[in-house]
Amino acid sequence: MTIVAPSAAGGLSDIIARLVASKAAPRLGGSIIVENKPGASGAIGGATVMHAPADGCTILLANGTSHGVLPALDKTLAYDPIKSFAPIVRVGETQLALITSRRLPVKNAQELLAYARAHPGKLSYGTFGHASAGHLFGEVLKKHNGVDIVHVPYKGEAAAVQALMAGEIELAIVVSAKPYVERGLVTLIGTTSPEQGAAYPGWPTLASQSVAGFSLARGFQALLAPAATPQAVVDGLAAAFSKVIADPDLRRQLIDLGVDPATERPQDFPAMYRALVEQWRLLVGEAGVSVE
Repeated sequence: MTIVAPSAAGGLSDIIARLVASKAAPRLGGSIIVENKPGASGAIGGATVMHAPADGCTILLANGTSHGVLPALDKTLAYDPIKSFAPIVRVGETQLALITSRRLPVKNAQELLAYARAHPGKLSYGTFGHASAGHLFGEVLKKHNGVDIVHVPYKGEAAAVQALMAGEIELAIVVSAKPYVERGLVTLIGTTSPEQGAAYPGWPTLASQSVAGFSLARGFQALLAPAATPQAVVDGLAAAFSKVIADPDLRRQLIDLGVDPATERPQDFPAMYRALVEQWRLLVGEAGVSVE
């Protein structure tokens, strides 16, 4: 079996895919290869699996960018997130975090909003790319809370965080904030998901601090098969992978990465997947971001 990760080696999707593969291979009675297909915000990996034989031997680790943001932005995309794939299981939920430089004199969301309103156009926020999930949430923050901050896209999260700590920008919206927050290198303002998750115990959400617009979409990592895969094969994969995701050791590893492990039953995931895709479509509309 092959799990296609739509990111370069070392990226979050790659790490998750390899953790899942190592746990799933013994249960499925064979080897699982992780194949990296980075590029085009996940579109290359998605197209690869869409065209793969529908026999359950090639599956995709999709995410909120490749199957939520991108389809809503790019009408020329080779695949449809619903029609081109069969949902297997959700691995977990990812949250973005709004962080600030330690130099900025703010400690929470309301202090940040007050500071931004007092200094319109003077603050910049970095993300891991134009039209990324971080970019969308930044534009939602501006639109719903009356602040004027400038977007600066970087080639990856590490570059955005390094720019933040170097003083090039004052804010960043990224997934991989956990190690920087825990080491006291940046100031955590809040996370973008509506509720706290197991991966972020004690971390405040932006919604809980009365920041508008942060109940619109949830990040996800999920396994999908080509659409024509027989239902019996999909069900077998779902049963096997759901047991893998329930493994305590894997769940601990996911939490350490900042991913809240899935808890729903396999039979409940297809409807959830459709809802997740729709939430991202709505968020793209709210943000007003184009693919260019």
